[in-house]
Amino acid sequence: MGRRSDHSREELQTLIIDATLALVQEQGAERVTARKIAQAVGYTPGMLYSVFINLQDILLQVNQLGLKTLYTTCASAIQSNPEPDAAIRAMGMAYLSFAEEHTHQFDLMFTRSEAQHDDAASSIQHQIHALFSLIEKQLQLLAPSATQADVSLAARALWSGVHGVAALRSSNQLYLEQPRTDSDIVNLLVNHFLMSWQSALTLSPSSATARFRQ
Repeated sequence: MGRRSDHSREELQTLIIDATLALVQEQGAERVTARKIAQAVGYTPGMLYSVFINLQDILLQVNQLGLKTLYTTCASAIQSNPEPDAAIRAMGMAYLSFAEEHTHQFDLMFTRSEAQHDDAASSIQHQIHALFSLIEKQLQLLAPSATQADVSLAARALWSGVHGVAALRSSNQLYLEQPRTDSDIVNLLVNHFLMSWQSALTLSPSSATARFRQ
């Protein structure tokens, strides 16, 4: 059993977060306990609470790490595709791949939970806004005349669909037998959304948001 003096506070935080992430990926967040984390890092459960507020606080830190990884994955996919529509489709594929490869972590990242302190809540909110900004930038390139309100609304409407496909696929609820159906659905969703959105802007650039509300 390790002693607290063996590691600095920062080292302990990293050990605990890494061990928790591994447990989440292997077992799912609902099976992760403070005792299991403590066993994984070689300390007592009480030590965890000298570094973090509680188990929820540790899981929030794991979520922050997951969002950073997801952002890097999506940003890399966009950089490999210079055309905005292709970049958005590539981000959709990267999002699906992340959800497939890190199913339990993906589930935890988007499970509703109450942050225990403002710093964690603010950091997660910032990271989610950063993800949306990747899409917003590509939408703005597609439609330079679009207002920021139009772009923000479109990014969230589009990605609600992409996220829904990823979530349904991860829980085996698409109920279609064709291989790679999730990719086909995302491509169809992105293509039709972009066509409709750009058409609405062309017909009435100043009221695209209003047209989508009708």
